[in-house]
Amino acid sequence: MRNLTTVDMLNLWEQGLNRSLLEKALVLLAAAFPEMSPDAIAELSIGSRDTCLLLLREQLFGSRLVNNAVCPQCTGRIEWEQDIADIIIETSDQPSADQFSLEIEDYRLCFRLPNSIDIAELEGSSPAVAIKQLLRRCILSAENARAICAIDQLPGSVMQALSQRIEELDPQAEIRINLTCPDCSHRWDVFFDIADFLWAEINEWAERMIQTVHKLAQAYGWTEREILNLSPVRRQLYLGMVAL
Repeated sequence: MRNLTTVDMLNLWEQGLNRSLLEKALVLLAAAFPEMSPDAIAELSIGSRDTCLLLLREQLFGSRLVNNAVCPQCTGRIEWEQDIADIIIETSDQPSADQFSLEIEDYRLCFRLPNSIDIAELEGSSPAVAIKQLLRRCILSAENARAICAIDQLPGSVMQALSQRIEELDPQAEIRINLTCPDCSHRWDVFFDIADFLWAEINEWAERMIQTVHKLAQAYGWTEREILNLSPVRRQLYLGMVAL
């Protein structure tokens, strides 16, 4: 993973405007992980992709995550904090194989883990339809009693077992944070989407940076590149003097 400069980040932010969240995530990863091709990044399992996003977030903004949620019982808004180290799964614990097998009842499946290409293909589908289609896309071959079986004829129990096995193999794909409401003591799990969270942070950072460039350019006549090439500390010091 390479270090992204201030110029890099503003360029990536601009490239991501008017793109889907999935496309924004892939744009970020392609810039941060030049050792991987865009195709290889798109073919990462969802969990592996999100691990890379967590590592990128740590590099850009630090390891502490601060977010908020609404209690489903009393509707009170709470703020929660989490360290990336507490939710990231070590790379050594993640699967390195491209294909996996599952045997249940008289069926044997060969399958792979879902990736960003699958998600892109299913955008716009209802959740129920998307889940079924996603599982079918991940099945490479299916046999029943050692005879080739049509994927669309697999029973629900087999598909459910496949879904559970995929969750076990790629646990980073769904990050759940356990919360307790300080007002009513209700406990529940909230889904944490690192792609959405990180892009929101980048968008907020970029808007602040654009305002900083505008103020310093007006005050000192510097170009955008000259301002962006300043260290964060010096930019902030100059900005403070402009405000005096």
